[in-house]
Amino acid sequence: MTIVRGVRILAAPCCGSKYAFPRYVSMNFSAFEYWTDGWREHSLMPNDEGLRRCTCGHFVMLKDMVEVDAAESSELPYMDRVPDALLPECIASASSEKMEVAARLGYWRHLNHEYRERYRQHRDSEEAAIKAAWEVANPDRRTWWDKFLRREPTKYSRPTNSPLTCPAFVPTEEQIQNMTRLSEILIEREDVSRKGYVIELADLYRELGRFDEAEAMILTIDVDQVGVTSQLITTLIKEKQAAPMRYRM
Repeated sequence: MTIVRGVRILAAPCCGSKYAFPRYVSMNFSAFEYWTDGWREHSLMPNDEGLRRCTCGHFVMLKDMVEVDAAESSELPYMDRVPDALLPECIASASSEKMEVAARLGYWRHLNHEYRERYRQHRDSEEAAIKAAWEVANPDRRTWWDKFLRREPTKYSRPTNSPLTCPAFVPTEEQIQNMTRLSEILIEREDVSRKGYVIELADLYRELGRFDEAEAMILTIDVDQVGVTSQLITTLIKEKQAAPMRYRM
């Protein structure tokens, strides 16, 4: 579980303004939904790249904040996350490459939200149709005696041969430009593997339809990075599926 004890007092590098931040003892990254682009829906921890905006108007990275104190509590303000609507502004005015990467990662996921909604509607509709067909093929056969004894009817179980489809993913020109630029920055970084951007790069290439590059990238993944996400992305690359995909951890 996520446990917070007190606050950390950090100063912004741009103007020295001080802010209070939760002092985490433990962190829980559980979420309602997980997506291949790194988005976590209703996550118990912040779903961002450490990008913030100071009251003076400058964008800053949490890693660049200076810790000046710690306390049980503080009257200092908490620092707001950068709203999605301001990400293009942050990209345009990024003071460093790492800030541009953070903003573009956030913008990548933000631009995928429209597809996420279509995906949910599609999946819900398909699942409802499959369940309705199952109920027709498996009517309640309990006798009056079974009902008197309150025996439960046969529970619905999704047929193993049922389709699992998703709507077509056609990225806009804005999405293509952002994903292309982001992949160019990440591939130029000397510390791609150490920073854990291999999975992000593989998925960027996949969403761009550049499956050969996506496969070459996912094959470079370190053993300690192999998990549910990388395995799913590998499967999607082989299937030539470019859509962002929801999954369970």
